Amino acid sequence: MDYTKVLKGILDLGEAMINSGAEVGRVEDSLYRLCDAYGFTRRNCWVISSNIQATVETPNGETLTQIRHVPGGEMNFDRLDYLNNLSRFICKNKPDAPELQAKLQEVMNRPEQPRWQHYMAGVMGGAGFAVFFNTNFMDTVVAVLASLIIVALGEVLGKYEHNPLIFNAIIAFVVETFIILAVTFGLGDHVNYITIGVVMLLISGIGFTNGIRDLLHRDTLSGIVNIWNSVLGATGIALGIALPILILKGVL
Repeated sequence: MDYTKVLKGILDLGEAMINSGAEVGRVEDSLYRLCDAYGFTRRNCWVISSNIQATVETPNGETLTQIRHVPGGEMNFDRLDYLNNLSRFICKNKPDAPELQAKLQEVMNRPEQPRWQHYMAGVMGGAGFAVFFNTNFMDTVVAVLASLIIVALGEVLGKYEHNPLIFNAIIAFVVETFIILAVTFGLGDHVNYITIGVVMLLISGIGFTNGIRDLLHRDTLSGIVNIWNSVLGATGIALGIALPILILKGVL
């Protein structure tokens, strides 16, 4: 058994779980169970939302340490479900390193969610919140277009920018400028109602909630990271919305 490659595969699995939206505590627990399954006599695993560290002692007395930076990714609960099942399979069958990697790649290569569903979810979320905040028909049309802009721009920008402050500021600036100009040219009537609705697509409520949960579970550092990322994201939204209003003042 090549324990170095086995440990690499275990950390690959943990990284994929975090990137798919798994809880930090669940990932850490899974790593301990996987290490136990392969007979590591000592194992020390530490997981936060952006980092995985593991130091283990193999049955032949060798000490191994591996560290993994996790840049983050888009939540994918379908993939996470299969990753959880894979971790159970590995604990039960203890495959060697090549088979472990093959099983992991099989899960990672599952077909992605159709893009039209991604856009439809954005439209339903943004336009739905806009209607909730009392938009009329034409305002809702603008909200639909603004939601499409958020989803499309988010896909492109997400490949290059992972700072939530900059990411949200750019998207909010573009979308708010579009909303103000659309209302100015008569396509909609209420800038404020439309903005309140579509901006809900950018608010990181899950991240803040997960941060509070991590703090309650005594995963202090992970909780602080999640909460701070949510604060940065909210600041980016505020800056991105305020700047077009200041530039195009008098429109509201």
